[in-house]
Amino acid sequence: MKRLFAALLVLCCLTILLPAALATEPAAEETAEEITEVMTQESAEQTEQTEQPAAEETDSSDQTVVITERDLSVLDGETAIRSMEVTVAMDEAGRATVTQKLEMRIVGEVEELRFSFPDGAKRTQIIGRRSKVERENGVRYLVVSQKEKFTGTQTFELYYTMADVVSEGEESQVLNLPLLSLQDYRIGKYTFAVAMPEAFTTTPRFASGYYNDLVADVMTVRVEDIWVVGAMNEIIRDNDTLTMNLVVPEGYFVGSHGDSSMPTVMNILAMALLLLAVIYWLRTLRNPGLKIRARTLPPDGVNPGDLPFLLSGGTMDFNLLVSHWAIMGYLSIYVSKSGHVILRRRMDMGNERRRMEQKLFAMLFGDGDTCDGASVRYKRVGEKAAQVVGRYWSKRLFVRSSGSPVLARAMCWLACAFSTLVAMDAVAPVKGHGFFLLLALVAGAAMGIMLSKVVGAYYMGDWLQTGVGAASALVLFVLGIVGENALAMIPTIGVTLFIGAQTCHGGMRCEYGDEVIRQTLGFRRFLRHVSEHHVLQMQARDPQYFYKLLPYAEAMGLGKRFVDLFHDCRLESCQWYEAARGVPGTAAAFYDHYCDTLDMLDLSLKK
Repeated sequence: MKRLFAALLVLCCLTILLPAALATEPAAEETAEEITEVMTQESAEQTEQTEQPAAEETDSSDQTVVITERDLSVLDGETAIRSMEVTVAMDEAGRATVTQKLEMRIVGEVEELRFSFPDGAKRTQIIGRRSKVERENGVRYLVVSQKEKFTGTQTFELYYTMADVVSEGEESQVLNLPLLSLQDYRIGKYTFAVAMPEAFTTTPRFASGYYNDLVADVMTVRVEDIWVVGAMNEIIRDNDTLTMNLVVPEGYFVGSHGDSSMPTVMNILAMALLLLAVIYWLRTLRNPGLKIRARTLPPDGVNPGDLPFLLSGGTMDFNLLVSHWAIMGYLSIYVSKSGHVILRRRMDMGNERRRMEQKLFAMLFGDGDTCDGASVRYKRVGEKAAQVVGRYWSKRLFVRSSGSPVLARAMCWLACAFSTLVAMDAVAPVKGHGFFLLLALVAGAAMGIMLSKVVGAYYMGDWLQTGVGAASALVLFVLGIVGENALAMIPTIGVTLFIGAQTCHGGMRCEYGDEVIRQTLGFRRFLRHVSEHHVLQMQARDPQYFYKLLPYAEAMGLGKRFVDLFHDCRLESCQWYEAARGVPGTAAAFYDHYCDTLDMLDLSLKK
C-alpha cells in the first residue's frame, strides 16, 4: 500500500511539474521563432525601402515598417543598451509571456547592472545569470553581478510573465500591454513584436512616458494577421516607458484575464488553517520535552507489535505480537517444506498477560492447538488486534482532554492543498487549466500527508516513506518558487513538518504516557548505537539474546543493523522457531528466513 501511494504521489508530482516546465522558456520559444521569421522578412523589406528616396513616407495602407537608421555614436561615452528586441506572446487567457534580448555597451568596469520590470510582472529572471531583487521608488529591479566586473559588450536575456493586462470595456476588451519599463540606461535601437492568440482588425495605440500619445510620430508599426511589429526611430531616453493599447471584441480573451481574487483567498485560507493548527496544538496536544537516555531493555509492558503505534501512531504489527508470544513460550512458529507457516500452541496464556492479549490468543487457537498462518482465522484475529491495541494504548497514554492529532494534521494538509493550487494557477497551461488545478489540490493534500509523516517514518526506519516525504517537501518548495507563491508555501511546509513531528507519538500524554514514550525512544536509541562488543557480550550471557531482541529491532526498522553486529557468529538453536528444512545457524541467514516468514504472514493479513 505504501509503495502504491508513493507511486501515485510521484505521478501527481510529475503531472504538476510538467506544465510548470512547459510554461517557462520552452513555451515561449516556439512563438519567438515565429516572430523571428516575421522580423526577418521585414528586415528584407526594410533593406529595399531604405534604398528609395528619403522623401517617401510610411504608407499605412500596406502596413510596411520603415526603421530609420540612426547614429549611435552619441552613446559611445556612456553605458547604454545598444539594442533591445522585445517579443511578447499573448495566450487565450490574456496572459503575456515576454522575452527581452539586450546588447549593452559598458564603459569602464562596473560590478553590477540592474534591469527593471513592469508592475505586475511575475517569474522574472535574467536567463543564465543569478540575480537578486531590489526595490527603489516602487520599482522592482533584478540586479546581476559577477566577480569579474562587467566591461565591453554584454548580452542579456530577460524573461517574465504578466497576467493583469486585459480589462473589460463596453462590449469590448482592452489590452494595456507594457512594452518597456523604466530602465536606467538609454536605448539605441528598440524593436518589438507582439503575437496575439488570433487575428484582429483594430489598430493599436501607443503611449510613452516622454512623448505621451505623440510617440506614434517617432515609431514605425506594422499590423498583420496576429502580429503587431514595430520599432522606435529615435534613441530612447533613460527612464522612458512604452505601452500598447489595443481594443478587441468582447470574448476575444477568455477566463479572468489576469490576477483574480482566488489566489489571495486560497492563501488567506491556508494561513488561517496553519494558525488554527498551531493554536489547536498549543491548547490540546502540546507535551513537555522528554529527556531521552539509552535503555538496554525493551520498554516495560510493551511488545514489539505495539511499537508502530507508540512511535508513529501507526497500526500495530500483529505478526510481531505473535513473535513475542513465541518468545514468551506460549506458541512456536513452524515453517513447512513448502513455506507454509503453522502456529503451534505450547501452553495456555494466563492472567500474567494483558486481558486483551488473552482474548486474542484464545481467538487465535480456539479449541485446537494449531493455527494456519494463511487461514481466515489468522486474518480476522489480526484485524481485531489492530482495533483493540490502539484503543488499549489510547486510554492509557493520553489524557481525556487531549485533542485529535489527525485534526491538527488535516488542517495542514488542506493548507498544503490550497498553497499548491495557488502556485499551480500561475504555471498551468490555459488548456486543461481547471483539470490541473484540481490535480494540484489533490496532489498538494497528498504531499502534505506524506510530509506530516516524515518524522514518524524516520522513527520506524521506513526509508521509503521518509524519502517520499522529503521529496514532497522539495516539490512543494520548487513549485512555490516557480509559481511565485513561496511566501505562503514556505510556512506551509514548516508548520506541516512541525505539527507532524509534535504529534507523531499521539496526543497530549499523561505521566504514564510520557514514561512509556521515554522508555521506547531510549530503547530505540540503544539499538541504533549499540556496539558489536556489547551484543556479543550479552549473547554470551544469554544464548537466546539475539532471538529475543530481533522482533523489537525489526519493528523499528533496525533489524538489518542489529543482525550485522553478529556477523558470522554461530547461534544456539531458536527455542520458538522451527523449519522442516532446518533453521539457519548464523544471524544473517536466520534473519532472511525469519523475514520470509513475516512476509508470508503479512500476505495472510492483506489478502
